[in-house]
Amino acid sequence: MVRRGMALLGLLALLLVAFALYAGWQAWQVRNHLQAAEQHVQVLRTALDGVDEEAADEAGTDLAREARAAAERTEGMVWGVLTAAPVWGDDAVGVRALARSLDDLASGAVEPLRRTSELVGAVHSDDGIDLEVVRDLQTPVGVAHAAASRASDEVADVDTDGFAAPLKSRYEEYVDAVDDIASGLGSARTAVSLLPSMLGGDGPRRYLLVFQNNAEIRGSGGLPGSFAEVVAESGRLQMLSQGTGEEMGRRTPPLATSPAEQAVYGARLGATFTDATSSPHFPRAAALMRQRWEERHPGRRLDGVVAIDPVALSYLLAGTGPVTVADTTITADNAAATLLHRAYVELPESAQDAYFQQAARAIFDAGTRDLADPMEFARGLTRAAREDRLLVSSVHAAEQRTIDGTSAAGLLTQDDGATPHVDVSLDDRTGAKMSYFLRYDADVRATSCEGDRQVLTGSMTLSQDIDPAVAATLPTYVTGSGVSGVQPGLQSVSVHLHGPHGGTVDDVRVDGREATPLTVVDLDGRPVASQSVLLGGEDVVVEWRMSTGPGQTGDGLLGLTPGVLPGDNDERFASSC
Repeated sequence: MVRRGMALLGLLALLLVAFALYAGWQAWQVRNHLQAAEQHVQVLRTALDGVDEEAADEAGTDLAREARAAAERTEGMVWGVLTAAPVWGDDAVGVRALARSLDDLASGAVEPLRRTSELVGAVHSDDGIDLEVVRDLQTPVGVAHAAASRASDEVADVDTDGFAAPLKSRYEEYVDAVDDIASGLGSARTAVSLLPSMLGGDGPRRYLLVFQNNAEIRGSGGLPGSFAEVVAESGRLQMLSQGTGEEMGRRTPPLATSPAEQAVYGARLGATFTDATSSPHFPRAAALMRQRWEERHPGRRLDGVVAIDPVALSYLLAGTGPVTVADTTITADNAAATLLHRAYVELPESAQDAYFQQAARAIFDAGTRDLADPMEFARGLTRAAREDRLLVSSVHAAEQRTIDGTSAAGLLTQDDGATPHVDVSLDDRTGAKMSYFLRYDADVRATSCEGDRQVLTGSMTLSQDIDPAVAATLPTYVTGSGVSGVQPGLQSVSVHLHGPHGGTVDDVRVDGREATPLTVVDLDGRPVASQSVLLGGEDVVVEWRMSTGPGQTGDGLLGLTPGVLPGDNDERFASSC
């Protein structure tokens, strides 16, 4: 009897060892499949960029095979046991989610993306935009977006706190990447659905193309220093006229704005074209600019307003190739520096407006003709929209409803009942081009959960990336020459803190000193507190405490005005509930 018991124990031990070995072997195989899939992703991207159909087909097939193998090995009893194991169970859950996500992406998105890359090259020509090709893109882009969304959902809600450090970093990197893919494809799906009508497929359209100058920062990005009137018909785009924001003059009395808008942004919001973008809510800024244009140009009613900044133009130049303006060559690498600073330093003030208009026309012409790299151009458009640097507003209600679901809408977010939204917008008060040297970052944390509300704390660090003494030697058009009461070499910036819908702004401090009196304005259901800061040699830190509206217990979103540096400033912050 004892021997039989010992034999059973020995057998059980052998089975446990065998299971452990098999489970380890499975984990090793999954790792190999995922690493191979990663290599095939790189090959596929290179092939798509180079329009090498044979290499893309082979890489896509290999990627799908490896992703499917990894997903299959993480299903079933063995992997299920691993997910319940102490220490490594969380990692097994994460690997399974990642494998499933990659399988969704590889099996559902790769083939339509290949079809998309083939079609994108045929969209642009010297004859304009081929709207039939745009329509052909709708199906593959829609299929790819659906697959990418499923892939994103697979990994979105997995708690990574218990992951081993190497897996945690790679997993979170993957989550960000697949989110970007899904978001980009979502924007692309919207674009290909709207472009046929917006580009004059159903009749001519007229738009105001506004160039936002981040060197003089405004809430939606920058001062609308120049603009162009653009007509679209059957996919052909024509730039008719150009002008400057200053030419629009000051309106007396100002366009109608609400008392709350005036309290936050001042009466100048409706008085001058160049201050319309002080509102970070682009539909509002676009409406003010459109109304001003139509007053000055009777009979030339607009179908919409499109805004873009020089950083976004640099992204597009990567697809168009360089353009020559006067005796300078503007490239993807130097566009922002040239258009936001060098032109002001190197050209006399009397020649600057003409230079900027020539640059705008040259880049417009390059972007509406046969492209050097269509895929890079498409990526540039997507990136610009994601970073709130390409903003679109339409007077056609159905189109605007579709735009509102994308980052290109430039919305101050609406209340969804669960998500705390915090937006920080910046507005230059120097009256110059010193924002080229403005640097800033912000952070928000949910610190406690009280019933169905959260308490949020945030901070923002602002600095000037040039010594004030050096800055003071720059041309007066850059420094402002003290016209606005700001000493040359320094800059004044208004920081507008937009709290969550139905919430409160309870405390604001600048460099540790309480802002008194604290004035909070209710602007369309959101509390807004404003604070002006003077920047020179030392960093300035603005800190605040807010509470959310009722029911806003989910993760939050922080939105931040885009500046002169490439990148997306918006970020998520974790719920404390």
